[in-house]
Amino acid sequence: MNPLVTLTFLALVTTAPLEAKSKFDLQPIKVSSFGAASCEGYLYVYGGHSGKTHTYSTEDVIGKFYRVKLSGGAWEELPGGPIAQGLPLVAYKGKLIRVGGMQPRNKPGDKADNHSLTEVAMYDPATRKWTQLPPLPEGRSSHDAVLAGEQLVVVGGWNQRGSAGVTWHDTTLVLDLTNPAAKWQAIPQPFKRRALGAGYVDGKVVVVAGLGADGPSGRVEILDLKSGKWTEGPAFPGSARNGFSPAVCVTGGKLYASGMDGKLHCLVDGKWEQVGIQQIKRLVHRLVPGEAGTILVVGGNSREEDSRRVEEIRPTATAQSESR
Repeated sequence: MNPLVTLTFLALVTTAPLEAKSKFDLQPIKVSSFGAASCEGYLYVYGGHSGKTHTYSTEDVIGKFYRVKLSGGAWEELPGGPIAQGLPLVAYKGKLIRVGGMQPRNKPGDKADNHSLTEVAMYDPATRKWTQLPPLPEGRSSHDAVLAGEQLVVVGGWNQRGSAGVTWHDTTLVLDLTNPAAKWQAIPQPFKRRALGAGYVDGKVVVVAGLGADGPSGRVEILDLKSGKWTEGPAFPGSARNGFSPAVCVTGGKLYASGMDGKLHCLVDGKWEQVGIQQIKRLVHRLVPGEAGTILVVGGNSREEDSRRVEEIRPTATAQSESR
């Protein structure tokens, strides 16, 4: 494990006790580096790392799949799949798509044997079944994915191949979900980073921060899918360490992100504005759109409180919304 990642985790500090009880039951399993999405009244969570930090084995990573109503209550276990962490979950027309991920193949106590997956699958809540979509050209994990209209867009990540080593990805992949015979199309990336976040807003894919070979970065890159051209966006606020594994979501036509410092930011008119703060500072968590303009903070690692608790944040008004 990169020592900078360890340093990032150790940088978490204690805050005041939680003030309000969540309307959600605690997540069934404490998990980080997982996939999450909201879809037709439910919050869905797939896979992730549930063992001791920085240990990887067939028992430390799970393939369980759960959902809970956005209105709150108890979690329901759904048909799962392969054990995997470092994967995104994307909602599409009432269904859920999981993309890639990292799968340990060693037993506990044995030397790590981590492999990035090519598998892409779609879950239909009506039939409670998974169906296969075109696999990724190469294994990919520690990446992110967004839905851009009818296109599934996958950014960043790397390909772990056990003893054969690691390759950092330098392409963004695009799949036309309307064409059953479609193949993945590659767009060159001006970066090689993993543990990043991404969102799709105003016709563009916004890639937020992440971890490169030289350490964490707050850089932001923006892809215009029509032209295939990248531009640089405003750097993610905070120290460089705050850029490791930020959580990103889009709701109400706005892009939100939070890092290890627990501050919720919104990208407005080319700059970041703080619009909220988490009660639990977390690492390798997810942001998911909730009910009535709220944002849910899900899972992750924390040294403060039980990160199985789902937080609900209502962002404060931004300069953009105040001017309307």
